[in-house]
Amino acid sequence: MSDNDPTVLVLDEGTTSTRAVLFDAASAVLASQGEPLGIETKPSGAVEQDANEIWQKSQAALRDVIAGAQRDGRRIAALGMAAQRTTTVLWDRTTGEPVAPIVSWQDTRCADLVDELRPAWGEKFTQTTGLSFGAANVPLHLSWILRNDPELRRRADAGELSGGTPDSWLIWKLTGGPDGGRFVTSASCAGSSGGMELTAHVWWQEFLDELGVPVGLLPEIISEDADFGVTRADLIGAELPITGIVGDQQSALYGQGGFGEGAVKCTHGTGSFLDFNIGTEARAPGGGLDCRVAWRIGDTTSYLFEGGSFVTGSGVDWLVDGIGVLDKASIIDATYAAADPNSGVVCVPALAGFAAPYWDGNARGMLIGLNRGTTKADVVRATLDGIAHTIADLLGAMSEASGVSPTIIAVDGGLGLSDALLQAQADLMQVPVMRAAQAEFITARGAAWLAGVATGVWANAEEADATKELGQVFHPQMSEAEQKLRRAAWADAVQRALGWRRADLAGAR
Repeated sequence: MSDNDPTVLVLDEGTTSTRAVLFDAASAVLASQGEPLGIETKPSGAVEQDANEIWQKSQAALRDVIAGAQRDGRRIAALGMAAQRTTTVLWDRTTGEPVAPIVSWQDTRCADLVDELRPAWGEKFTQTTGLSFGAANVPLHLSWILRNDPELRRRADAGELSGGTPDSWLIWKLTGGPDGGRFVTSASCAGSSGGMELTAHVWWQEFLDELGVPVGLLPEIISEDADFGVTRADLIGAELPITGIVGDQQSALYGQGGFGEGAVKCTHGTGSFLDFNIGTEARAPGGGLDCRVAWRIGDTTSYLFEGGSFVTGSGVDWLVDGIGVLDKASIIDATYAAADPNSGVVCVPALAGFAAPYWDGNARGMLIGLNRGTTKADVVRATLDGIAHTIADLLGAMSEASGVSPTIIAVDGGLGLSDALLQAQADLMQVPVMRAAQAEFITARGAAWLAGVATGVWANAEEADATKELGQVFHPQMSEAEQKLRRAAWADAVQRALGWRRADLAGAR
């Protein structure tokens, strides 16, 4: 392989970091530059980010990798993007400046609004969008912002503002912003937002009208492999065609080679997400799960079942920065091993409410079973086990909905590097878990394959998939009897954590 062979650049825009990754035609990572992103979590349940920070750090990461590729004489065929979903950006379409903080997908400020709307809209919402009706919802975020700021309401109605998920913000900025930037999003990102009709791939006008959100506020929806415009050289150092824009979890399924019906993957990032490819026909899963667009390639759409937990990598951050029981994330496996496996401590890591299969924005995190002998290591172990329990809950609901019991789960994501987490996951699910080689780059690789196939770097998805390395497999080691006992204790603890948020206590002085 020569330096003149085509490469694919990907912006992997996550919740707590943004990263530019350069892949060659053998799917090897040639360069990677990441930048941390700030995030603010408030006692009210609000979780916010700064849109300008995301743009500036994404721009810097792309510039750095592009400059290195140019120095090495490498040709970049395209720029793809895997982006966080159900996160809301609102900006002035004339100045290009954000007009409100980003509302994160972890934000629970709309939980009460969900309860208010559920009797009339809950079932209709799920039937139309394929999603469970929860607080992680872009139209609800926009409605909340506009309800609480009359001036932004006026400007939105006047057509002065643009809103959408982070991919639409970044594409608009990369292609010129107020100076001719393209305002578009992909089917997988729009389909995850809570505002798109699942099979028609158009914005759901009736729901937006109910919420008072102008449909003109939102971007055009196009296929994952469509033309998303060309980057401006003055912004990142090169003019690159943009394509392969996909939601991060869908990208990870694609990057695992999960193109066909029945493929399952689990991504451990800021949160954990389990995705099950159900083919080209959308179906209602029930059980608190979602049916989403996996990707639309040309005129063909693939769908998936998805369940997610909001707290995985963010739970480890909480252990380090929040309560200080873990010195640094890199020693989590050693700390887990030092804990007493029979301490009796159970952690329900509902630090941002519960997603599938419970969908309770008012749930809160809980530690139970503490005694005078409980150590910091016990708390760390219980938290990691709690994350594994949430994945076991999701797999059980997904297997029931699909009628299929997977024989192996493909795992990726940053916390997928933890042997302790993957072994706990295999034990509590009683299903083997396979960690992908280069697990931290699988999400980016999916977008790279989509963009690379669209621009001829690979002839098709199968050719791209043939380049991947096989990973390590973790087999269940826990007895079935012990697994049942631990799962029963977990179920008991979950019931105690549901509905816990107390407005009276949160407002106490």
